[in-house]
Amino acid sequence: MKALWALLLLCPMAYPATAQSPKATPAPRKDECSIAGMVVKLAGSEPLKKATVQLASADDRTRSITTSTDAGGRFQLKGLDPGRYSLTVMRNGFVAQEYGQKTPNDPGSALSLRPGQDIKDMLFRMIPSAVIAGRVVDEEGEALPWTEVNALRQMYSEGKRKLSMETTATTNDLGEYRLFGLPPGRYFVSATYRIDAFNRTTIQLAAGESAEQGYAPAYYPGSPDPAKAVALTIKAGEEIPSVEILLRPLTAFTVRGRVYNMVSKRSNAGVMVHLVPRNTGLAWWNIQGGAQANVENQDGMFEIHAVLPGSYTALAYWFEEGKRYWARQVLEVGNADVDGVVLTIAPGISVSGRIQWEGQPSLAGRGELSVFVRGTESERSDASAQVTGDAFTLKDVPEGVYRLNVFGQSQDCFLKSVRFGGTESLDNTFSVRRGVEGALEVTLSSRGARIQGAVADADSLPEAGVWVVLVPDEPRRNQFWLYRAGNTDQYGRFDLHGIAPGSYKLFSWEKVERYSWEDPDFLGPFEDKGERISVQEGESKSVDLVAIRTASGEQQKP
Repeated sequence: MKALWALLLLCPMAYPATAQSPKATPAPRKDECSIAGMVVKLAGSEPLKKATVQLASADDRTRSITTSTDAGGRFQLKGLDPGRYSLTVMRNGFVAQEYGQKTPNDPGSALSLRPGQDIKDMLFRMIPSAVIAGRVVDEEGEALPWTEVNALRQMYSEGKRKLSMETTATTNDLGEYRLFGLPPGRYFVSATYRIDAFNRTTIQLAAGESAEQGYAPAYYPGSPDPAKAVALTIKAGEEIPSVEILLRPLTAFTVRGRVYNMVSKRSNAGVMVHLVPRNTGLAWWNIQGGAQANVENQDGMFEIHAVLPGSYTALAYWFEEGKRYWARQVLEVGNADVDGVVLTIAPGISVSGRIQWEGQPSLAGRGELSVFVRGTESERSDASAQVTGDAFTLKDVPEGVYRLNVFGQSQDCFLKSVRFGGTESLDNTFSVRRGVEGALEVTLSSRGARIQGAVADADSLPEAGVWVVLVPDEPRRNQFWLYRAGNTDQYGRFDLHGIAPGSYKLFSWEKVERYSWEDPDFLGPFEDKGERISVQEGESKSVDLVAIRTASGEQQKP
């Protein structure tokens, strides 16, 4: 199978070059490179025009060049510097394809260009994308319009299996949906019905009381429990029709409360309040995924209807002059309405900081550093700031616990330490609390270690387009920023940069899911197959590997 895919993706071709006048074309530099090739359909080899071909530098992702195929499916990229690149082809109705991919889920091969290299025979056979279509109905088979339907795929996130959205759609007046543009693979389909003040219903309870009725979010074919979801396996270009999802009614309740806006004394109106479900098992979250209300009264009172029992975070947002202010409160909805929720929107907190370097400062791209922090709660918040000189200020940061990262340094750098209020953080996190002052001290080192080498298969042939992963020693395996991963080029070579000092194991697999190596249960059986390696700051080492054979296939349940 591996040989077949390699043949499909990289077949020699010949077609006439376009004649150019020597006077109109500047003399190329001696080490200048070029790439030319063709994009066709997988079935029938029909040329594909208007396909987008993008070449991006592996060392600096801000450097890229893009072109489109002509009527004959041909493309050409000229005036390229030697180096390592990623090459991607995209076209509506087809699965995006990277150079060297054996299947759509593989990482593809890095493309290494030697000085003066001229590649003329590149061929991409594009796979048509797939479709899942169907209806969402209630317990009586009636259509449910305005239902959000998601195609979800399993993925690893920080060592755990989670669901990630591939694409989304909304049902029409007939309850119909169409999820298109899907790569082949296994999907779980979920549906969430939005009930608002215009279409909510009530049911009678005992003693003359009444309650609202809502529809629980469900996974195909109709279970609210993701562990009972049925996966759909879809092939390239296939359309699976008539995938009907049943939503069952449940008694729903109302959450009432009040927003106090301490930022502006003019009005409490204009605030948006959302209820975001907690602990969903998803690798993503969306404030539109829960019930919501807009505060329209000057007194700040709000009501959110048709809330199903469960654990939520109430989030209040308010925007002014491009700034976002918010408040958060965790609440539980049981078998009764929830009253008296109080959300106080206060000015965010400014956190100042400074960057210091060990070794010579080393920047990439446009030569600008930025600091980014993301909340560690399930409802993640974030803030960012540009570094001016060596200083930065994160503005309007809500209270919470944050993890820090820095962007814009060269690939040879690593984040060495984060100190907040004079205390060093072992996991790059810090807490922002009102009334507690502290400054960030961030240390970057430009003396990251480097590991190079090559990967071969069991027959000693180069393994192109496979993952090479550097896993920290066991005491540090929950520090996910220490992992390094890269893919081999067309010659089976890899190059990992910016490695923090310490002890590691180096792995490569013939086939492996992205980030699965962060899961201890996955990694356990392969521990004795990893190559032990220790590095110091600024050290370079060379290691050759034999790719590990693994069983293919995904788990059957989310």
